[in-house]
Amino acid sequence: MRSLQHGAQRASRRSRISAVVAAALFASLFAFGTSAAAPSSARAAEPPYWDVETYYLKLLNCTRTGGWVLSDGTCRGYGSGKYSKYVKPIYRHYGLSRVSRSWAKYLAVNNKCVHGDVAGRLRRAGYTSYRWAENIGCRDGYASAYKAVLASHLKFQSEKSYNGGHWRNMKNPVYNNVGIGVWRYGGRTRLVTDFYKP
Repeated sequence: MRSLQHGAQRASRRSRISAVVAAALFASLFAFGTSAAAPSSARAAEPPYWDVETYYLKLLNCTRTGGWVLSDGTCRGYGSGKYSKYVKPIYRHYGLSRVSRSWAKYLAVNNKCVHGDVAGRLRRAGYTSYRWAENIGCRDGYASAYKAVLASHLKFQSEKSYNGGHWRNMKNPVYNNVGIGVWRYGGRTRLVTDFYKP
């Protein structure tokens, strides 16, 4: 029931320059859907941890809008800006979520907790903007994916006191889309969130 390391990563200056050039070439290859809920026709094709990913979006938006997630997973002060500066809710992006989910599965199955080549993964999927960041949460031994994801979020949220990387990524108003991927394997749960602005 202990955590492994958690990671927060943002685009580097070098990757920003390359991505700007690539974005100009590939801008027509992707479109953004910003709906926070899946169309009803998509329910049959939902990934295995869709409900946990939806749950995580709620936790993320609680903190993002100035609320505070409690240890039981409830949100105090959603949208109030009471506990931190108000930032608009972020929308789950389905294409980005496929990228995040694929990485979460890789991490869980291979018992890893690393970012790897975030820019490369995004670029291969057609997301070429240099404005991105990634948070990963790695939890082992939790009874459910829900509990593991909550534990990761509480750790990210606890970084408020020293403005840690996960906290800054969650609260950054530049990002308006997020890919959320959750995967569980052999008692290991991996959470990958890819923040993005086209």
